[in-house]
Amino acid sequence: MKKKISLLLCTLALALGMTACGELKSSDKLAGRTVSSYREEVTEYMNVFGDTLAGDRTYLKDDISQELQTYYGVTLEDAAASFGMSVDELLDSQFNPEDYLATKFDLDVNDEESLVTNLYKDFQESAKDAGDYKGIKNYSVEKAGKTITSTVIGDFSKRDLKMTFVYSTLDSSVPTAMNVEPVYTLGEIMKKAALNTVMGILIVFVMLVVMSAVIKGFEIIPKIEKKLKESKETTADVRPVAAAVPVSSSNNETDDLQLVAVIAAAIAASTGASTDSFVVRSIKKR
Repeated sequence: MKKKISLLLCTLALALGMTACGELKSSDKLAGRTVSSYREEVTEYMNVFGDTLAGDRTYLKDDISQELQTYYGVTLEDAAASFGMSVDELLDSQFNPEDYLATKFDLDVNDEESLVTNLYKDFQESAKDAGDYKGIKNYSVEKAGKTITSTVIGDFSKRDLKMTFVYSTLDSSVPTAMNVEPVYTLGEIMKKAALNTVMGILIVFVMLVVMSAVIKGFEIIPKIEKKLKESKETTADVRPVAAAVPVSSSNNETDDLQLVAVIAAAIAASTGASTDSFVVRSIKKR
């Protein structure tokens, strides 16, 4: 019994040791950059985008306050008071989030090929159902082959958002891909999977019904064609028979007239009378 327990403990220790070895430390380097630098970059984007588009704009307020203090010697609160507004009202009326993000991340909303522009549009769309931004919930950095993936989970009041940056080990200075997407619960994922399954089954069922109808049609169409062909042949056979009846009657009349002429000639020859002196009324065949 003691040996089994010892063996179990050793196995658990080895498993935990292997797991610990697989984790990346902040000081570890990947493609010439530390793990912490990857995390800082994606975290900064999440903080600024989340705060500017769905938060209380803390970063925006801090930056503007610093500029006002540096160049004009006044605080943001003093500037808002001078206009008779609150800080939020002043920001709503005087500052555009796009302008702030443009100065922060070189955002150009007209450049559809820009990764930052696509990230901005995706974030706007995702933030509609996410609620208020609260901060960073979790982040991770992983390396697989020649790809490095840096992921951060943003904490929102309604639905968390996951932002992912992908880097190439050949050039890790800038991301090769940026995206943000909602984080769905297990129940939502299962519900969506169930709906997809039901839709797939319905589509297959409908296609089977359609295929069965087509196959049945291939069986019925030849029968209909055969009936139509037989009907045409029957009509064609009836017409010649009807036309042949008068011809047969005419031939019989011609034969009778010839017979009358022969008989009249025979009577005239035997009696020496003319064929005009008598009339053949009927002929009886025996």
